[in-house]
Amino acid sequence: MIARNGELDTLAHRTRHVLIDFDGPLCEIFAGTPGGDVADELRHELLAGGIDLPSTAETTDDPLEVFRAVADLNGQAAAIAQALLTALEVRAVQTARPTPGSADLIVTAIRTGRTVTVVTNNSTAAVIAYLTRQHLGSYVGQIIGRDDPDPDLMKPSPYRVRIAVGALRAEPQDCVFIGDTVTDVLAGLLGGVAVIGYANKPGKAEALSQAGARAVTTDLAEITTALRRTPSAALPN
Repeated sequence: MIARNGELDTLAHRTRHVLIDFDGPLCEIFAGTPGGDVADELRHELLAGGIDLPSTAETTDDPLEVFRAVADLNGQAAAIAQALLTALEVRAVQTARPTPGSADLIVTAIRTGRTVTVVTNNSTAAVIAYLTRQHLGSYVGQIIGRDDPDPDLMKPSPYRVRIAVGALRAEPQDCVFIGDTVTDVLAGLLGGVAVIGYANKPGKAEALSQAGARAVTTDLAEITTALRRTPSAALPN
């Protein structure tokens, strides 16, 4: 289901704090360096470091899933995988592709009196490197990223959504989370935050809607327009 303007307006009207995922809504982190290649390199580095890969890490093309599987082994493996993946992510953002409309969305949120917080399974270091490269660092108040190697804290866990809400000293109902995966939707809902699904690939809209996204859109500009239509509601009394 694609969101009607009224649904986005309703969410925008009550939103003081915009939480947004990184890979997808803000950029395609592995656009210049395919995720499958990064996953292969991560596996190679882990094996070179003497870590035996679990079977679930051997075939996936998703570097985050390689990390998740290895981090489940033990604390030492988790710390090594965290450091290696962070370095690969920081390198990858040098060729990341910005999501159309993402910069305008961030700037508009700030100019209409809201805050912007990135909530992601990617590393904070990678997000900082990307925002700096895109000259957006001054618009993002906080980054709640994968700074702990515990895979159980990754989305769909609501841990980082709750951390973001707490750091903002906000109420969950004053926040909206923009994400492009079912795990984003689940993390937001479990954290008590309404979710706008960003369906950036065919077939995603229905999946995000069924998972419980309050609204779903294929174009970030629709969210930006809704924020512009209701700036006063986000401003402090």
